[in-house]
Amino acid sequence: MTIEPDEAAGSIADDRTLWKLPPHIWHESARRVWLEAAEQAFTEGFEEGFRASLMQGVILRLFFWRGIEVPEPVRQKVRASTDLGHLRVWRDRAYEVDDPDDLFAGGAG
Repeated sequence: MTIEPDEAAGSIADDRTLWKLPPHIWHESARRVWLEAAEQAFTEGFEEGFRASLMQGVILRLFFWRGIEVPEPVRQKVRASTDLGHLRVWRDRAYEVDDPDDLFAGGAG
């Protein structure tokens, strides 16, 4: 099925997408490729954000389980980071350091 370029994108009766597609995507095969790429990008971003969120929680729970109170600036810095590399280093350090401020010593973060 070919859609004329002057038709509004996403306005076709059988179009079940909830997204407003860019106007340059008017051919069905181009639309399919664009939607698949958008879905993959969304999924990868969601998964990475989910992993970062889990890692942030692990770091803060390690201090909680060890009976160490985490100051608010440290808590905010951990929660603000989405870099999985830094979060892994901080997680490993959270097992050893007695002062949460030492979590960021040594270059990561």
